[in-house]
Amino acid sequence: MMPVIGITCSRVVGGAWGLYSRGHYMDYTFSEYSEAIAACGGAPILIPVAQEPQTLSTILSRLDGLLLSGGPDINPRFYGESPLEGLGEVDDGLDRMELEIARMAYERDMPIFAVCRGIQTLNVALGGTLYQDIPSQVDGAINHSPKVDKAVLTHPVRIEKNTVLFKILGTGSVWVNGKHHQAVKQGAPELRAIARAPDGIIEAVEASSKRFVLGVQWHPEGTWKVDPPSKKLFRAFVQAAKGIPFEE
Repeated sequence: MMPVIGITCSRVVGGAWGLYSRGHYMDYTFSEYSEAIAACGGAPILIPVAQEPQTLSTILSRLDGLLLSGGPDINPRFYGESPLEGLGEVDDGLDRMELEIARMAYERDMPIFAVCRGIQTLNVALGGTLYQDIPSQVDGAINHSPKVDKAVLTHPVRIEKNTVLFKILGTGSVWVNGKHHQAVKQGAPELRAIARAPDGIIEAVEASSKRFVLGVQWHPEGTWKVDPPSKKLFRAFVQAAKGIPFEE
């Protein structure tokens, strides 16, 4: 049997207040996530925004793994800060749903793979904070949101040894396709920062006490077809969801 992987969805919403306003909306996620999961032996299903804790619990009981996908900024009120200049649009409904399902999956020791916004969601769900806007908050930061296609590798990251990420990729340095203006600032107590960009920005985290909890700040779903390290990440995640040890 293929493991069932739930993928959280952002939403596009109409209305006068902006892209993520309440109103008519359509749940969506970039198809690359589903395609990568399926290609690596998993059965992907999408988890829409409109959920309550009870329904999330029921959904999780039928999943073998959870993928926290990319999307809009997270409302800083969820980590005890006021909004700063540079904060983008937020979606409170999405924040509440993803923060709740991330905590629930973590407590159940379910394999979790968190991508871009996903690593930020995971960090906030477990008690960490974020840079609301890297360019205005981090002196000397490189361009983490270049105007290039998602398939283009834009900068290197340094990976610590003796980590799950190092074992998966088999290297201490890899080029990635970053596309973000927020990032982990104060890491959650249960997460370990395991990779950084040249400017020191955290690019990956893991929870060594769990079966498989890995977050990356870049977008492997945009490069998995042509970039072997990107596909290795999805393959390792699906393998963990199958309940079998990681194979190098």
